[in-house]
Amino acid sequence: MTSSQTEIVDRFPELFREAREQSQSELEEAFLDAFLRLAGEPMHQDASRYMLSYSASSAITMVVSHCARAGKRVALIEPVFDNISSILRRENVELVPLAEQDCTVEHLPAAIARLEPAVIWLVSPNNPTGWTLSESEFRTLVQCCADRRCALVLDSSFRFFSPPPIGWSQYEVLEESGISYIVLEDTGKTWSTSEIKVGLTVCSPDMYADMYRLHDDLLQSVSPFHLRVLTEFIEDSSKNGVERSIMPSVLQNRSMLRSILSDAEFEFATELQSPVSVDWLLLRDGLDCEDFVHEAIQEGVHVLPGTNFFWNQPERGRNFVRVALARDPQLMLEGAQLLRDTAIRLAAKNVLP
Repeated sequence: MTSSQTEIVDRFPELFREAREQSQSELEEAFLDAFLRLAGEPMHQDASRYMLSYSASSAITMVVSHCARAGKRVALIEPVFDNISSILRRENVELVPLAEQDCTVEHLPAAIARLEPAVIWLVSPNNPTGWTLSESEFRTLVQCCADRRCALVLDSSFRFFSPPPIGWSQYEVLEESGISYIVLEDTGKTWSTSEIKVGLTVCSPDMYADMYRLHDDLLQSVSPFHLRVLTEFIEDSSKNGVERSIMPSVLQNRSMLRSILSDAEFEFATELQSPVSVDWLLLRDGLDCEDFVHEAIQEGVHVLPGTNFFWNQPERGRNFVRVALARDPQLMLEGAQLLRDTAIRLAAKNVLP
């Protein structure tokens, strides 16, 4: 944490008392105002269309329930973080893969026509690759949804690691298009608050009634204390800048990882300025990600195998691993050294006669 974020933690007793003195609606409005202002996005006049939940995973579960009950065919981006496909499959939702490389102005219309989905589900910025929709790609995506009358689910949980839209607004484009949409937002990927987090679901007017029923089944309201704390963290980032309140530890850890693994058996698929707080690594010399992750865990460091992210074709991720960067720098240093040693040891085994 930065010094100003540590000061917020020191004020927890004060913030707890303040949360008890304010109404839930006041706390929610203050949170939403701070969140959307930092995101550079306007706030709808109808605040009821912002549904708050315990986490992004809770929100994903609601959306999956909607798709399952309506029997909707979902085109899901690949690769992508594995809990999305896992929850969709658990509810027996029909899934078809939308390759990340097809999400371009040139290729997206043909890809959507081929897949014929009722729902397009994207993550931008994407975990693990850092791929992000540009304005032209976003407008093309929305137009495809309008032309083919399919709904859009957009997970923007990593939005604060990339620059906010300049001169245009995702929400304004969505509202003006008239398409059915759900946007998933989250604080958990951004601020180091020990699992104090809030997920945010925003949907188009036509989807609100169904989504609200699912939301109401899930919870009554999120913690007032959590809202008060997170509003302070968001306001701190607005005051001090994302580059000084969110990015420093991620950039430090990304640089550290590269310096330690530069001579080992890795190639970095994510850029130094990647808009996600993870690194996507390619294992060299035919190292298998499952073997590597198993060995790394034995050494006490946890990374994720690339096969988890290629949900439709796991073999495409056979040589990738994902490393989380939003960690304590000292632990990151120790973990990077263990990853290097694990890679060198496995590579030596591979060349033995």
